[in-house]
Amino acid sequence: MNKFFFSAALIAAMGLASCGKSACDCKKEAEELVGKMMKDPSKADDYKKEIDELEKDCKDYKEEDFKECK
Repeated sequence: MNKFFFSAALIAAMGLASCGKSACDCKKEAEELVGKMMKDPSKADDYKKEIDELEKDCKDYKEEDFKECK
């Protein structure tokens, strides 16, 4: 389960890439996933597919791409 939290945090914290999503979209989705997982850690396994898809969609963004996101 810690691997899933780490993956979600990694998505939110590090550079990601886009497939029609802005850096801010990726950041927002990652933060939402982390929030869901923190509310109910027992369901972390259920979010693995979403985490993997988000990582794939956002893999090319760099940390500086997120600086302007609110």
